[in-house]
Amino acid sequence: MGISEKKLELFDAHLSHKGLQHLVDVAASLLGNPIFMADMGMVVICKSSDMGEGPDDFSAENDFDRQMGLVNMAAQAGALEKIYHRDQPIIGEFEGHPRYLAARVRDGRQLLGHVVVTEAKRPFEADDEDLLPVVCQTLAYELRRTRYDSLPSDGCKQVLNRLIADEMRDEEEARRRMASFGCELPQTVRLLVLRQVNPEKAISQSCLSSQLDRAFPGSASTFREGECVQVIDGAISLARVAERLRATAYLGGVVVGCSRAFKLVTLLGSAWRQADAAIRITGEAEPGAIIPYDSVALQHLLELATTSNVEKRASFASRELELLDQLDALDGTNYVETLAAYLNCGRNVASAAKALHMHKNSLYYRVQRIEETVGVDLSDEHTCFSLQLALALRGLGPKPADL
Repeated sequence: MGISEKKLELFDAHLSHKGLQHLVDVAASLLGNPIFMADMGMVVICKSSDMGEGPDDFSAENDFDRQMGLVNMAAQAGALEKIYHRDQPIIGEFEGHPRYLAARVRDGRQLLGHVVVTEAKRPFEADDEDLLPVVCQTLAYELRRTRYDSLPSDGCKQVLNRLIADEMRDEEEARRRMASFGCELPQTVRLLVLRQVNPEKAISQSCLSSQLDRAFPGSASTFREGECVQVIDGAISLARVAERLRATAYLGGVVVGCSRAFKLVTLLGSAWRQADAAIRITGEAEPGAIIPYDSVALQHLLELATTSNVEKRASFASRELELLDQLDALDGTNYVETLAAYLNCGRNVASAAKALHMHKNSLYYRVQRIEETVGVDLSDEHTCFSLQLALALRGLGPKPADL
């Protein structure tokens, strides 16, 4: 059978509307070898009925460790980079496995995944490389027809991008918008920024994002200026975050910046600046490194203290001020204003109460609540100095009238 007849048989299989499995089995028959398709997260979507056994079965959807091992080998060899940046198939081989023929599947500009044919039944023929792009095209048509629902929500990404750009300030509205796209964000959130430091070793952003979705169920992701950004549950400890990342995601060619946990999704802009600072200040971090913001917070503070850019200085928030910000936003407590007045008045309760137009007993109560809620001792000179410096960076330091 010539290449033209094979193409017609593929299109007939698609037009028969007998389903994805029928189409894949027809493709496998025409190629004379087992075939499977995986999405961007390396999750097998479909495979031919006969996949062989043992090392011949590349699909391995029930053997996650083996599957990730193959993904890592493909990424290290640069195979994934080649597959996802061209329509022409590539032929490759892993030691101990049969050769493979692979190509990407896309619906217009949207990448859906990739198809792999394994040389398990017969040697590849010249027509196979010409036929595989047609197989990929018919699979894309079939997936569109059946409304394959694993594609990312553009609406969700748009809302996340607006939040990171500080363009949304209404917490309730932001969460409602995310929920309307099927994404219920957790009560506390943490931001991960995965930035390429060696593009030749990194897998595609969409593939990496899908792996992160698997590592952190219920999370949300977007792409921003060449980096993968993931919003995860802030209740997960950093140690557990690192454990999940290393067990589930391929981190070759990228470094990971981790923000602190936030109670408000409207502070994702601050979270991104923290994750960005973690990567940027660390400098030449080794690919695969996971860098928490707290490891560079002091350097970030010193960096901002010496800049002439007022907006950059104001973007800094100590952990204590972040907590007070969130309480003020949720409960309308004005704790940040109270703390600034108290410290600017040299911790003199009478002077601070007068500046805030409140009774001294009310101020005593507020100061006590700040200490209990944030976990600080405002009688400690070092603590007060760091808080005053953070407040000064916001423009809330002592004014001439306070001196």
